[in-house]
Amino acid sequence: MTTFVRTAYIAGALTNVPPELRELLQKFYVELGGVCREFGFFPYIPHIYADPKTAPHLTKTQVDRIDRLAVTLSYIVIAYIGVPSTGVGIEIECANHANKPVVVFYEKEKHEARLISRLVRGNRAIWHEIAFKDFEDAKRKLRKFLTRFCKKIGSENLPEPLSV
Repeated sequence: MTTFVRTAYIAGALTNVPPELRELLQKFYVELGGVCREFGFFPYIPHIYADPKTAPHLTKTQVDRIDRLAVTLSYIVIAYIGVPSTGVGIEIECANHANKPVVVFYEKEKHEARLISRLVRGNRAIWHEIAFKDFEDAKRKLRKFLTRFCKKIGSENLPEPLSV
């Protein structure tokens, strides 16, 4: 029997983030993954597999390969861009090259203060932007987007991207 897996890649800053913010963001990424699960997506959350603090044994080449494969195999990329991150920029560009839709998240006040990169936001892979006031608002808005997104992909009658 073949089972189809739809993966949502959850991208967000990990390296060079202050410890108190890092813990909060990691929890946020897991919560975004939980929302994706509600819609039938398996969330690939990089810090679970290749966090620089908990998986220091992985080489830079291994991390690059793991994350590029995960982006390529994903159905959608969910990216938090409220904290500058070279890695997230690379993940978004990988999604662009793999023709994967990207949803970006950032705090509304950071956007209003012009602290969110226009270069990242201008990437052709970005289907939707979510400016939020707090993490609960972000999750509520992600649910609203995924409701529309799942209807759209359901109506396209595309073959499943990955089977296990």
